[in-house]
Amino acid sequence: MQYRIQLSAAMAEQLGDAITVELSEERVTIADIRKRLNEQYPEMASLLQGSFFTHHKRLASPDELVLPSDAVALLQSAPGMETVVSTCGLFAITYDPIDANEVASKVHDPSHGASLTFSGTTREYTQGQRTVLLEYEAYVPMAMNTMKQIGDEIAERWPSTRTAMTHRLGTVRIGETSVVIAVSAAHRDICYEASRHAIERLKQIVPIWKKEVWEDGSEWKGHQLGGWNPHNTQ
Repeated sequence: MQYRIQLSAAMAEQLGDAITVELSEERVTIADIRKRLNEQYPEMASLLQGSFFTHHKRLASPDELVLPSDAVALLQSAPGMETVVSTCGLFAITYDPIDANEVASKVHDPSHGASLTFSGTTREYTQGQRTVLLEYEAYVPMAMNTMKQIGDEIAERWPSTRTAMTHRLGTVRIGETSVVIAVSAAHRDICYEASRHAIERLKQIVPIWKKEVWEDGSEWKGHQLGGWNPHNTQ
C-alpha cells in the first residue's frame, strides 16, 4: 500500500512537497515509515535524523499506527510547509505586512490600565554578518494551536490579561516586521511579564522557522533559543 508523506523545508526543496512510500505490512507504524524513508532516500539521512512526524496535524509517536489515507507530515527543525493564511480571533498568521495597531486593538479592554505591543523586525547585521532578508515558513495548523496555547498559558498565569499575536510568513526585508504581540492587563508589571513570556514561548514551541539570506549564502534556522523541540511545552 502507498503512504503519502508531506515534506517541509530542505527536503521539500529537493524532493517536492510530498513523496509516496510503498509498504506491504498489514500494520504500519510511524517507525516503519521512517525506516523506509531512510532506505529509499539515503542521501537525506542527516535531515531525516533531525526530523519528526505529525499524524493528523499532531505529533506522532514511533509506534503509532498509520493508514494509507491518513494525513502524515515530516517536519524538521527548520522551515514548515503551509502556504495558507490562517486567523482565529486573537491569533493570526499572514503573508501580508502586519499592522501593529490592528493587533493592539484586539486586546483593548476598558478595565485594563496597561497595554504593551512588541514588534520583532529584521535586523541588518547578526554577529557581524550582513543579512539581506529573512524568509519565514510554518506548519500552520500546529503553529495556530501553539499560539493559542501560549495565550491560554498567559491567561492562566496572569488572570484577566488579554494576548494577541500575529506572525508573518514569506519574505521579510530589513526593517520590516515579522511578529507583533500585544498584551493588556490591569497593571503594567503584569504586562511586561506576560509580553516577555509570550515571545519566549513563541520561540520555544511554535513551528515557525526562518531562512537567513546573506550576501554570500543562506541557511534555514530555528528560533533564537535553539532548534525547535516539539516536546518542550512547559
